[in-house]
Amino acid sequence: QDITTLNRLMAESKRVADDLTRLIETANAPIFGVDTQGRVTEWNQKLADLSQFSKKETLEQPLVANFITEYYHGPVSFVLLKALHGEETASFELPLVKNGEKKAVLLLNA
Repeated sequence: QDITTLNRLMAESKRVADDLTRLIETANAPIFGVDTQGRVTEWNQKLADLSQFSKKETLEQPLVANFITEYYHGPVSFVLLKALHGEETASFELPLVKNGEKKAVLLLNA
């Protein structure tokens, strides 16, 4: 019975994870994630459309160095560091470099 319960819980966990992945990927808002080193771990389709960078092009790349306007590297790094420590920042303007060197400004809540 223990294995049956464990298998049921694992299947439910996988279903929830799949649902959350699908929600992030298809959200009508740009969503990205970074690891503790600032490398991109998530880049949803809406952000790919806005930035003109595919998810494949961004994954494991340093967010600030590769996708943020150089002038804002310091402030963006600071906001991301605060978020990693559980401190929220509301309505921060994130200057995103688009593929082709154009720029887009996203309103970030971290």
